Amino acid sequence: MFKSTRWNLAVSKLLAIILVVIVIVASAAIIYIYSNNYLSPSPSASPIPSVTPTPTVTSAPTAAPLPAGLSTSGIYVDPIEAWPSQNVTVSVNYKFYGVENVSYSLPFVVDNNIVASVPLQLTPQASGTVSGSFIASNDTGSYLISVGTEQSTLVIVAEGMHTLHYSATKDGMPFTLDGTPEVSPFAELVKVGPHTITVPATAQVTNPGWGLVTYAFNAWNDGNTNLTEVVDVDSVTYTGTTYIRLGSCPSLYTWNGTDYTYASEVNDGTGWLGYLEYYNPDGTATFSANYPYDYIKLDQTQLQPQNGYFNMKIGELMDEIFYLDQVKLVAVDHPANTDVFSTRSTWVYNLTDPGAIFTVSNNLQAPISAVNGSGVNVLPQISKLDGVYTTGTRWAWDNLTLNLGNLTGAPNINLIVAATTNWPTTKAGGSNFEQYANQPGVMPSPPPYMQVKAANGSWVNVPEDREFPLPSVTDEEFVVNLTGLFPTNDFELRINTYQDIQFDYIGISTAPQQNITTYSIAPSSADLEQSFTDATNSTGAFTRYGDVTALLQSADNQYVVGRLGDEVTLKFADNLPPVAPGMVRDYILVANCWFKGTGSPYYNLTVNPLPFQDMTSFPYPANETYPYDASNQAYLQAYNTRVINNPSSP
Repeated sequence: MFKSTRWNLAVSKLLAIILVVIVIVASAAIIYIYSNNYLSPSPSASPIPSVTPTPTVTSAPTAAPLPAGLSTSGIYVDPIEAWPSQNVTVSVNYKFYGVENVSYSLPFVVDNNIVASVPLQLTPQASGTVSGSFIASNDTGSYLISVGTEQSTLVIVAEGMHTLHYSATKDGMPFTLDGTPEVSPFAELVKVGPHTITVPATAQVTNPGWGLVTYAFNAWNDGNTNLTEVVDVDSVTYTGTTYIRLGSCPSLYTWNGTDYTYASEVNDGTGWLGYLEYYNPDGTATFSANYPYDYIKLDQTQLQPQNGYFNMKIGELMDEIFYLDQVKLVAVDHPANTDVFSTRSTWVYNLTDPGAIFTVSNNLQAPISAVNGSGVNVLPQISKLDGVYTTGTRWAWDNLTLNLGNLTGAPNINLIVAATTNWPTTKAGGSNFEQYANQPGVMPSPPPYMQVKAANGSWVNVPEDREFPLPSVTDEEFVVNLTGLFPTNDFELRINTYQDIQFDYIGISTAPQQNITTYSIAPSSADLEQSFTDATNSTGAFTRYGDVTALLQSADNQYVVGRLGDEVTLKFADNLPPVAPGMVRDYILVANCWFKGTGSPYYNLTVNPLPFQDMTSFPYPANETYPYDASNQAYLQAYNTRVINNPSSP
């Protein structure tokens, strides 16, 4: 019995050893197989936002491509900045140009992972908006969202934080945030809750092409005119201030009831003399025609009578020469439930009826979507007139693509725009022009132009006489008449820009034109005087100081010629009939003015050669000249007797 027990014990030990060997060999085999990818582990979801209800996240999506004729536009992400595990909704517009019915599942993709699919039953010319929702990732960071051809970015930030954006009219503006010095533009995460921003009344900032330029505080984007603003951050938050550059081409100041306040620059766009259109093969230059009129709307916060007159000043604050030929104040009586704006002009294109006055609805519609040339959603920037601008580029093409919504059957389609053009100096502009001397026929600085969608979905240019105008350097509102420009019921619009044009607000009015009553008021008096002295390079025979009322009654080539420090004080009689019941009155200042800037490669900063109303361009060709008839000779001898032969020092 003892021998049998020992035998059983030996067998048990042997079996244990064999079992251990089997386990070791099996483990080694498994490790070898996985390390050589003979078997793939089950896929696990990437740390991206997931759909509610949670879908299966598909790596490397294999969704079918967009059907031919399906176009997407205007992606919108809400919120654009989220906290971990927060619900996010993505919407996109679609339009189907195909000719047959198609069933398609539109995928919503986040960082190359499908998080949702929306089935579409597409019929010819079908259009609409589709949305998908998902739960944001637990990981902070940026996520690329793609739907069709549209893309946007979702940013996930730590809970309890959001990005505060502060911008000023000019980059580099100093300010303090909760007492800490900062510089615009500012975009950083801050704690949710109130934050105090304080800005300076004036600031000097280096402006390329201008040097050190002084800017004066105007207002916050909500209309607050205090230097301090308390901003309550509860989501990604945008705020900003408008600053006015002190000095340009010349400047308009109006009496607002208590003081003269800055209103606008006068014809800073097409009034600039020496705009090169292109070089010719023989090396000669072709210059653009100048449209000398400007239309500046003034409301009751800017213009109030004093002792029976509306008072204004037009002054030259830069080293320039201005030629002011006519000024008139147009009173516009319109129904109280409407507003009025005028059209503007541009270079190169001869626009239809610049200065036309349109009535628009007091309740303007916002575009459905607004995307810049980089694919960035800029609808938040243009939805309110608040001094928060889109970014612009100078001497490089950019665009703003708008979806205006379904405007089928609208009696009128008017775009109300507030935008600014950040012009270079005359010297910088001329230097840019000269770089194209070896590129005949190429425009160095082409004006804006618009495109709409054709029936096949392609972008086509609007007629040249209906192109987009040049905005002022100040944030003035104007109207762009789009009625009749859309060949189909696709009301998408693309504004292409080459100058540094920044958009503050865009609204849509489809209301029919209302009856208005206009009154044209010529100046009762106009006096030219020297407001201040400073160093200037300008020379020639300038208008003598004193009464110049007769020179500003009509656009007749008999104008006030002024230089840096000169100022024209204007009075317009406030003696119109009372406003009829149900009507309100606004004013538009109409000014006919040109100016020369210092540093142009095409002329010296001298009074001569003189511009004139019928010139085809400036500098004008050899077969054109200022009309030196008897009347104009008498004007020159009577008024332009302030001869300055040498540049002056302050």
